[in-house]
Amino acid sequence: MKQSLIFVHRWLGVVLCLLFLLWFPSGFVMMYWDYPSVRPADRLAHLAALDPVTIKLSPAEAAAKAEVEAPALVRLTTFAGRPIYRFGGRGDVAVVYADTGEERIDVSPELMRRVAAAWSGQPPGLAAVESLDDVDQWTLQGVYQALGPLSKFSWPDGQQVYVSAASGEVVQYTTRATRFWAYAGAIPHWLYFTPLRKHGSQWSRVVIWSSGIGTLAVCLGIVVGVWMYSPARAYRYEGAPEACSGVGGDGSRWLSPRRRKRLH
Repeated sequence: MKQSLIFVHRWLGVVLCLLFLLWFPSGFVMMYWDYPSVRPADRLAHLAALDPVTIKLSPAEAAAKAEVEAPALVRLTTFAGRPIYRFGGRGDVAVVYADTGEERIDVSPELMRRVAAAWSGQPPGLAAVESLDDVDQWTLQGVYQALGPLSKFSWPDGQQVYVSAASGEVVQYTTRATRFWAYAGAIPHWLYFTPLRKHGSQWSRVVIWSSGIGTLAVCLGIVVGVWMYSPARAYRYEGAPEACSGVGGDGSRWLSPRRRKRLH
């Protein structure tokens, strides 16, 4: 039984050691660099200043224009330099311009380009535009599916801006630095590799089972270590009794280093 436990513990460690070793340095990186995302503070920092003089409608009047009854969430913000009311959560139930009362029906590609350029601070004509029909490395989470379709704008300086055609807002933003540190930290740590992570249920099972197997390997190591521990001093070195003396090939006698040390 003991030999079987040692065998299982050893080879589980050999198979999984690279994965577990990878978790340590990637975890250190995540202390300073997180996975790229657009936080409320980032969104606020990139929005144009809201001029109260341009606001002509109250929230109730704007809701009436859009025929929205008792909205759960109302946001007064700016879009393409104009004040707007956004009713609803992600995806927006309705959007009404606060200066004219006009309801925004759709978001044109040109308007999305202007939004992305304003966020990046780069000329809109320099951006390479890509329409995302499927998720990529930076839009793997399911929340982006509700905001699609997405357009990705890439500039020569490494900035990448993702704009939702449903809301017209920037929903993801990366730079060369954030992508590099994500590959060094969050992606290997969370196993966020696109071919795996895009399939949520399979990714979840891989994470759970690899963690469970790693826990089993650790528990086996503890069991084996306790089992092999000997309170007798003579058996604490290399799993064998302490050698006191012996006879060399030429017939001469010798003492072990520990025995010689005791005699001295």
